Amino acid sequence: MDFKFKGIIPPVVTLFNKDGEFDWEANYILADHLIKKGVHGLLYMGSMGEFSSLPLQERKLFVEKMVRYVDGRVPVLIGTGTTSLKDTIYLSQHAESIGADGVLIVNPFYWKFTEQQLYDYYMNVAKSLKIPLVIYNIPSLTGQDLSPDLILRLAMDHENIVGIKDTTERLGHIRQLISITYQRSDFAVFAAFDDLLLPALQMGAAGAINGTATFFPELSVRLFENFKAGQYQEALALNEFILKLMSIYELSQPLFIAVKEAVHQLILGYQTSHQLPITECDSLKKDVHLFLKQNHLFSYSK
Repeated sequence: MDFKFKGIIPPVVTLFNKDGEFDWEANYILADHLIKKGVHGLLYMGSMGEFSSLPLQERKLFVEKMVRYVDGRVPVLIGTGTTSLKDTIYLSQHAESIGADGVLIVNPFYWKFTEQQLYDYYMNVAKSLKIPLVIYNIPSLTGQDLSPDLILRLAMDHENIVGIKDTTERLGHIRQLISITYQRSDFAVFAAFDDLLLPALQMGAAGAINGTATFFPELSVRLFENFKAGQYQEALALNEFILKLMSIYELSQPLFIAVKEAVHQLILGYQTSHQLPITECDSLKKDVHLFLKQNHLFSYSK
């Protein structure tokens, strides 16, 4: 299948300095590391990237510099969703203008909308763009699940709507979305939970946009490439390793804080800062260090 996007696309964390500004050097180091480890794309300003807590102008500034820095080495997706249709179109057109390869758009949250209203929302955004649009379904944070029927309708009615990141723990939901490829073969479905990467691939998913790939990308990349090469025993062994890493999401609230701490310890070798209301937490540093040590990730990262 000729997917627009495929493989392992980490939802990259956003790194800040002690003044609450973007730590450009740290963000560049992280980008270089992920690309070196073989990821198939990068997602900026997703949930892990803290898009929901940043003003529009800061979101624009960050993605401008990161797209320029990546410079076509891998495809870049930009999260451009907001609660406002006008702002979503504004950020999406900005992403297109700076050379992003596509946009990832969460459904408008706070209010629950009818399926027709959601259809109209996504169609209005898609019509305003020339670059591909990937839908982002994350009902645990939006309060609303996007049905397979709605996604099928959108996929069939606009060629720019090329895929979906399905952040659900229900394989049946992912399977229903993958069945869209029977009618549109290039529609890409991405798992989000790391432990669903292998079963989703077995059903025909395009890949995953999964959190552990942000601090230990080589594991998911190897699993994806082994699976595609028909090396299923190797993929199964890697999947067992990934299952052990899922516990990192239990170490912090919001969960991206622990992922960011893993980036500090495994990749950067130093601490960056947080934005309020998140503050430094020495106990989390110890918990993440123990997690990385118990899973032998320090030795792998050398």
